[in-house]
Order: sequence, then C-alpha cells, then structure tokens
Amino acid sequence: MNRTVLVVVPVPAAALIPIHYLIPCTRPSAMDRYPNYLSRWSFDDMDELEASLERQLREVRQQKQSIRERRDGIALLIRNIVAEEKKKGGGNGCLTSILEPPTSWEEVRDNILDPQASDAIFKSKIFRGVFKTSPDHSSSPSVEDVLNGKVSLKLDPAQLEVWMEQEMFDVYSFPLLSTEFCRRVRNLIRRTVSDGEKEEFKHLNLGRRPVDLDTVGLGWVNDLLFHLVIRPLSQLLFTETEKFQGLDWRQGYIAGYSVNPSAPAATPRQRLVSHTDDSEVTLNIGLGDEFEGGALHFRGLRGTDEEGRLLGEFKPQLGTALLHAGRHLHEVTPVTSGDRYAFIIWARSWKSLRNTTCPCCWLNRKQGSTCVCGPRWN
Repeated sequence: MNRTVLVVVPVPAAALIPIHYLIPCTRPSAMDRYPNYLSRWSFDDMDELEASLERQLREVRQQKQSIRERRDGIALLIRNIVAEEKKKGGGNGCLTSILEPPTSWEEVRDNILDPQASDAIFKSKIFRGVFKTSPDHSSSPSVEDVLNGKVSLKLDPAQLEVWMEQEMFDVYSFPLLSTEFCRRVRNLIRRTVSDGEKEEFKHLNLGRRPVDLDTVGLGWVNDLLFHLVIRPLSQLLFTETEKFQGLDWRQGYIAGYSVNPSAPAATPRQRLVSHTDDSEVTLNIGLGDEFEGGALHFRGLRGTDEEGRLLGEFKPQLGTALLHAGRHLHEVTPVTSGDRYAFIIWARSWKSLRNTTCPCCWLNRKQGSTCVCGPRWN
C-alpha cells in the first residue's frame, strides 16, 4: 500500500527552503525535481542534513523494534488466556471463541449483527439468495472474500432508509452489533487488560491507552465492519461532502471511560476533550457497560462557520453505531457513574485523498498552494 509519509528533518539555516524539510515519500521531492538541488549547499550543510536523516532513521528503527516487542508480548498474553480457557473446557461460547472469524453469513447474521442491520444489509442485491439454496447463491461474495477486501460491496440505498437516522450534518446513527456480541468483545478486552496487570505483562501498559483490536487477535472484526459497513456506506454518504474516492485503511480500538478511571478495567479516562480524528470517516459503536454521563457532543466541522458550536448531543446506546466525518469536532462528556466502553474504527483514503492532499490542509479545509508539502516548496 502506497502511503505519503512526512519525515520532518531540521536543516541548516543557510538553505533557502522552509525551516523544516518535508519529504513526501510517494511523490517527487525537491531533489527529484532538481537533480542538482544540493549544489547550492556547503558540505557542512549537507553533512548536517545527512546526520538529521540518520537520526530520524534510528528513531524509526527503535520505535519499530519497541512496537514489535510489545505486540509479541500481547500475543503471548492472548495465548495464555486461550490456554486457560481450554483448561476450563470452554466451547463455542467461551470467552476466547470470539477470536475465530466467522466462516458463513449465517454466523454473521445470527451471532454478530443486530437484526435491523442484518435486514438492511442482506436484502441488498449483492446478497440476494445468500441464505438459501438457489442459483443466485453462487454469485454472492463469501465471508472470506469480504474479510480480505477482495470484493467491493454496494448496499441498496432503499434498504438503508429504515435502518439509519441522520443525527446532524455528516453524522448518522444505526443499530449495528448484537447485545451478545458487544458483551463478548467487552469481556475479552477486560480480561486481557486485567491479565495484563500481572507482573510479567505489566510493561505492556495495556489498560493505560486504547486497546488496539489487531494486536489482541480481533482484527477480523475491524475487517468485517470496514468492508461490510464503513466502505459501502461512506460511498453513499460522504463522497461528495468529504471529497475522497475510496477508503483503503482502517484501525479499530476500544476506548474506556469511568467515573473512577482504572487501568486494570481498561477505563483510563473520565472524559475526552473536543477533538477531531485522524480519519476521513469514523465508526463509533457503544459497547456498554452500565453508566451515566459520557455523552457525545458534536461541535461542527473544522474550517466551517459552525466550528466550535454545539450542534447536537448523542447518548451512546449498546450496539448502536455512529458514522461521522473524521474532521467533525466531538467530545465525550464526563462519565458520572459506571464504566463506558466504545469501539472505534478510523478509516482513511491513502490511495486517493492522502496521496494527493496534505492531511493537515484537508482537515482544516485550507485552499490554495501555500502548503509546505505542495509544489511551491517541492
């Protein structure tokens, strides 16, 4: 996957370029456009640039190694939990059975999705005949193909009208996950974080930050919701307003809040200040538990006249999803009792939007060619 990675490198003041030299790795840099670009520099300046690049590379390698070690530690923790559950004689309903992805659409319908979501999705033309033996069945995509992103799904707009509600501009709500599936995800996360407090795993700091689902073996849930829900819905709802041609990347994680923030319970926060997401589109699903407070306040899109104004409030509901533009300002109000969990998926457009536009300029709706990443500087 091609990605535009911006490497910030301080350069000598003598150089006639901005104070930070930004190198877009998937687009031509100044050195590509002008082969003799460095000819105006002294060797001392070039040595300083080279040293800066080498320092950056060392930092990348150190972070890469640290991330690898952390992921290996989490994988070991998950294996230990699975082994303990097997000793208890757990079957399909045991805590860790959720780590296995579904192999049929019947499993998705019966064990994962809310009935209203199933009804809207599986009545779409692309799934016609998927639950019965008929000539149409063979033309329906398999669960495996959807999880692997091998098919581009289109959902019928007519089926979505009774399923979805528009809460405000670029913010939509709809029931998505079953109560039981939410409970199973929540319980596995709480068990993982709780066991992560054991001395041998404490260095992983699992409960002190949002829990990434890929690292705990639930990446298939991200893939399913990304390809089955986020991508097809975004094509219908956001293509015109958010100006991207397709989503091709996702990250899913669990964020926890509590009236009494607690790392062992995976609830390190009580609230979250107003912010935007580093995403083109965000899916936010309520996972419970029982709590009061913790409402979502939306405060307008960045770069618009409504930025900062309170436009609406949404009280999280178990299994209900919000799909909204990533640059829509939002916050979580203080939880006043209980524990609140949310399943968040960020979706980006690397091959379209982020390959041609500076994400910061896009987020803030800046126009023109003054961006330091643009052709004026590069």
